[in-house]
Amino acid sequence: MCGILFCLSLDGKKPNDFVKRLESLKARGPDEMRTVIGHEYMAGHTRNCIVNPLKGQQPIENDTWVVLHNGEIYNGMKIKTNKDGENIFYSNKSDSYKILDLLEKQNPIKVPEFLDGIFGYCAYNKTTKTLYVARDQVGVIPLYKVQTENQIWISSELKAILNIGKPDICLPGFIYSYVGKDCTVSRFFNGYTHTLGTERYEKGSLYKILEESVNKRVYSDVPWGVLLSGGLDSSVVCSLAIENEKISKSYPVVHTFSIGLKGSEDLKRAKDVADFWKTVHHSIEFTEEEGFEALNDVIYAIESYDVTTIRASVPMYLLGKAMKKCGIKMVLSGEGSDELLGGYLYNHHCPGAKEMHKECVLKMDRLHYHDCLRANKSLACHGIECRVPFLDKKFVHHTMFKMDPRDKLSQTHPDGPQMEKWTLRNDFMFMLKDLPQIIARQKEQFSDGVGNKWINYLKEKSNKKYTDEYFKKMQEKYIFQPPQTKEALLYREIFQKFFNNCDETVFYTDETVACSSEVAIKWSDQFKKDPSAESLKK
Repeated sequence: MCGILFCLSLDGKKPNDFVKRLESLKARGPDEMRTVIGHEYMAGHTRNCIVNPLKGQQPIENDTWVVLHNGEIYNGMKIKTNKDGENIFYSNKSDSYKILDLLEKQNPIKVPEFLDGIFGYCAYNKTTKTLYVARDQVGVIPLYKVQTENQIWISSELKAILNIGKPDICLPGFIYSYVGKDCTVSRFFNGYTHTLGTERYEKGSLYKILEESVNKRVYSDVPWGVLLSGGLDSSVVCSLAIENEKISKSYPVVHTFSIGLKGSEDLKRAKDVADFWKTVHHSIEFTEEEGFEALNDVIYAIESYDVTTIRASVPMYLLGKAMKKCGIKMVLSGEGSDELLGGYLYNHHCPGAKEMHKECVLKMDRLHYHDCLRANKSLACHGIECRVPFLDKKFVHHTMFKMDPRDKLSQTHPDGPQMEKWTLRNDFMFMLKDLPQIIARQKEQFSDGVGNKWINYLKEKSNKKYTDEYFKKMQEKYIFQPPQTKEALLYREIFQKFFNNCDETVFYTDETVACSSEVAIKWSDQFKKDPSAESLKK
């Protein structure tokens, strides 16, 4: 991942703290930092070199355009096999230059439609004095904006635009066009339709798209690995990565990484998968105390006070810290599968196909607040890029627009009870048939799988920290999304310490069970409010 920062000065007066602000993004891009200054703009980029590391400098500039991009453009990569059978990036530029190429050929408003990848970018036309800002349709890449009387700022993270004005997120699937103070907002992705897909599951359909998705993402010119929890999703990604490992220039053997409390289920199952595929496996153990001590650093890194997101971000942050010591700069991970395929345990109680689709739409619309943010920022702060094959453009389109949501139902499936994500299990049975404990493993939320003592410890520490009287007083103080538990209050106070006036960039609710929406929690009278899935396990 990289960091981008852009300031458009409408009165020509440039900020004198631009470089200092850009430096706050250096963790995202530790390899290079460069700025370009024009009459009315300043553009800064911090680069984490993954593909073609000795080329592809940013900001990208020609006579007409200045472009800043964070992410990966997969249809901008030119990979060929040389005479020695090695795959090389066949270009003296980076994949980001695909954006500039399209800007010179297409209507700038339409450019995001032609991109296959993940992105947060801004492109300034020096001739028309128009600034275009776009974010990928899922929101895998974070992007923020803030506007004052005379300035417009765009940044990868909140920390670079603090104390300027009230910041806001750039919404996924939107492109913002600024001419002077005026902003026109357009959608290049029209959102998820409420019309149900009609394509019934056929064996091999998911495998085909996912194989292509991992194939796109596995290329790297630097050391890379796979995040392996031993659950279905990460095991699928790991299997496909190994199948495609020769595409990448890196270690001769795939490295896998897992984290958990001592004796946790994730560590056990991850080792099973690693042993089977003969990866170079790294098991990282952490203690509840180590996790708790990291809370300030984690919340500063991920810029959120959402309970579920923080619970899962702590172990991911600690894992990133360990991977950095091993020289890892890119990892593959399994985020997005549960939202697309109805994989959470509460989905066992889904009444029918219509309700399942509505829930998947809600979960995907909000994913950029939660798992995308966690996967990106909890690793980017260590200079590690996280790639998420399940959120590939084609896979999202297939599961959200084509796939009949009846085939996402599990315990309420019309043909009889099934396991959650039974279609995915079916498609990858041939690769994981010798790992029955993985194929049959029930969904574990990341924050649960690392060891439920971790969540219990967080609750205990929070309950001891605050009196009931103080808690009620703070609920009145935080008018927007007031904390509903003392654990939530702990996170809110830490967030407030770093990110004053940024509350509305976060989505938090207590109306959830096992990561459900506030709608799905009403599916069963047995549900109890708790982001954890412990109460739903059989």
